[in-house]
Parts: sequence; C-alpha cells; structure tokens
Amino acid sequence: MLLSLVALTEVIANGADAAPAAEQQQAPSDEKGEPKDPNTPKSPPAHRDNDPSDPNQPPANGLVENGNEEDDDSMFPDAEDMVELFDLFGRIFNDQYITETGFVDYTTLRRKRADLIKASNLLEKLHPAVLMSLNREQRIAFWINTYNTCILKLIIDNYPIQPKWYMILYPSNSIMQIPGATTKVFFRIMGLEYNLKEMRNDLLLDRYRDPRICFALTEAARGGAILRNEPYLPDTLEEQLDDQVHRFLNSPHGLRINRQSNVLHLSNVFSMNKKVFLESEYAEILRFRARKPEERAWLNFLSKYLPQEDAQWLDANDPTIRFIDFDWNLNEK
Repeated sequence: MLLSLVALTEVIANGADAAPAAEQQQAPSDEKGEPKDPNTPKSPPAHRDNDPSDPNQPPANGLVENGNEEDDDSMFPDAEDMVELFDLFGRIFNDQYITETGFVDYTTLRRKRADLIKASNLLEKLHPAVLMSLNREQRIAFWINTYNTCILKLIIDNYPIQPKWYMILYPSNSIMQIPGATTKVFFRIMGLEYNLKEMRNDLLLDRYRDPRICFALTEAARGGAILRNEPYLPDTLEEQLDDQVHRFLNSPHGLRINRQSNVLHLSNVFSMNKKVFLESEYAEILRFRARKPEERAWLNFLSKYLPQEDAQWLDANDPTIRFIDFDWNLNEK
C-alpha cells in the first residue's frame, strides 16, 4: 500500500507540474445545460488511451508532456491530496467495516463516518489536473474507489433505509428504496456533480470497456459485486480485477451449472451490463459463433475465468442460459 502511494505521488507530481495551462479551464456546458466531465473527450473512439491528439488521455508512460514551467504552481493542488485520498480509501475499505464476503457493518461505519466525510470533501476539492496526470491503471483505481465510496456514503446518509410503499417489488432494506439513488443523488467531485450511473457508465465501463470492472463496482446489494475490504491500487489492479471475477463466479449468486438439464445459470449482472461485454474483446473471439452476440461475449469471457473442466463443458454442450434473480437485499452484515 505504501509503495503504491509513493509511486502514485511521483507520477502525480511530475504530471501536475507539466499539465498545459489550457487544460485548467473548466469544461463548458453542452447544449442541454449538463456539466461536462473535463476528463472526457467529446466522442472518444475505441482505444485512444495514448492518442497524443487527445489532451485528456495521458501518453504511454502516464505523464503529461512538458508544458510551460513558468505556469503558476498555485493553479495545481499538491500531490499529497491524491496520496491522502488513497490513504482514506484504505481506512474505509478494510476488515473493520467489510467482511471477506463483502458484507458491510453499516452501523459501525455510520458511527465512525469521519473518514468517509473526509474522503468526500477531498474528492470535491481535488483539481482535475491531478486526474489528467494519471495513467490508465491509476485512473481506473481512482474511479472504482470513488464510486464505491460514494455508494457507501449514500447508504450511510440514509441508514437505516426506510421502505416506501410504492417500492414493494424491492426488499425493505434495498438501496432501491432510496429515491433516485443512482440518478438523482449527486456527488461533488473535482468541482462537478456526478451521479452513480454517470460514474459507473460514462467514466468507467463505456470508457475502458473492461467487463471485469462490472465485478468491482458494488450495487450495495447481495446479488451484486462483492465489495473488497481493501482499496483498488494501480500496482495490483490487474490481479484485483481478476480476483473479483473469480470470487463472483464462485459465489451462489454468480454462476451455477446444471449439467443434467444442460443449463447455465448466470447472474443478472451479465444481462445488466450487456453493452460493455458487446464492446469488449470477448465479442470478437471466433468461438460460440452460433449464439447471439451478447451470449458469445459472455461465454468467451467465462471460458477464460472458469476452471478448465467447466470451460470445456461450455464449449461442448451449447447450454441454455438462464438468469438468476438478482438479490436486491442490502449487503449489510
């Protein structure tokens, strides 16, 4: 954790000092009056992580090219802000509040919410130049931790959750009982306002097109991704994302195989995130080509992460796919 933070400090410090002054301006509003994310190009094509023509994407080494060294340093926040933020992530995502199986002790977290409040305040004042100086892995780790922090704060601010009579289709303690939980509750980050849906889709899934991220973003529900009791770090991101997929597929609500009836029972997480699977590399693999495009992508993805015996069974038996009912009960301890 300490080594990752030190490395992160060096990259941020180098990148922030070099960020062009033109990028410090706040992004204008679009025609609909919605605030634009200063880190998002207007229409980002696929695979532009290192396109030098895109000022919002860092080069391969993760550093912004040298700008005017005479720029006023006060325009950039101290690199310690990001280090402090990741330290706060470590104090939020740990076994004091979160079990190995991803259940949260919301009662204790609500009582000891100081770190959650500090992280929220730091996210609000964070300068966009810091994020612009990060490489791909650092950005993904930042946004996953930020999203999960915001959803924890949403639950804490409404805990214990009060059921609504008109939400009878959901459990009484579900996040869905919170009005506008994913679309109408906004979190201030770098001076702009984002809801959970925008962070999840626009800033992570649509941008990076990595289906593994689906299994890192908590829904605050027992049927969703298993919340880790550690923060995501750039240096270990690949291993953490792979581990999230394995843990989810090994859980009862993730995947079940019925060989007798030739049925593959899949979590609704796959269906809910169909778009990112269709836009991923797994949709291009020339296997399972007789299946629907989304099924082909799902099966190719599963073939990589399931044990060899199960992957061979998928390839040989052409199973029917059925979805497991999503458990919206709160992931509380």
